[in-house]
Amino acid sequence: MGSMTSPASDSLSDILSRLDARVRRVDEERWLSSRYAPEIERFALITLYAFYYELARVRVSVSDPTLGQIRFQWWRDALSELMQGEPRQHDVVTALAAEFAAGRLQGDPLLAMVERFEAAFLANDRSLEPEDLLVTAAAGICASGEEIETEVKDIALDWAKLRRGEKLPGLLSLNRVPSAQRPALAHMRLRHTWARGGKLGPLRTRLSILMAVLTGGI
Repeated sequence: MGSMTSPASDSLSDILSRLDARVRRVDEERWLSSRYAPEIERFALITLYAFYYELARVRVSVSDPTLGQIRFQWWRDALSELMQGEPRQHDVVTALAAEFAAGRLQGDPLLAMVERFEAAFLANDRSLEPEDLLVTAAAGICASGEEIETEVKDIALDWAKLRRGEKLPGLLSLNRVPSAQRPALAHMRLRHTWARGGKLGPLRTRLSILMAVLTGGI
């Protein structure tokens, strides 16, 4: 459940700075892609990724199904209260409240992520985790009103499998994504190297993401 309760006196800027540092530590590929978004959208992406990590970490934080369900219920309740204008005192919830108010994030897609994560946790099946919902929400932040192609959602699922070290029978290809969506999608270009069993150092990782931003090829 909530692990980042913050003093009420903390400013939103302070909270976003903490979340940014945390996402950089636990999810560097997405963090690197988000650097290419305008500042306001970048903060929204970081908030989304910090929320997603709160759900993802349940799998490694607890093993008991009941305790896991309690944590997911905490987030379900926190989102429901937030949608009613009553945010809990928690770093991620505070940041989400700002994004809800600005219209860059909505409650229902995040609740769907909670449901999918809980199902994956109970089934002990990470392929059920909602990577497709995450990439849809992220792309929506960067390109509000633009549709995300079905192939991109499929690529997001394959990217997640490769990131976990799983083998794929074939790699989906997509030549180009719209420029506005690239800060939300550029990290998925790394899958081409991962599919070949390769690993990239920090410099080549950054160059790969930069090329995806410049060309749209993921």
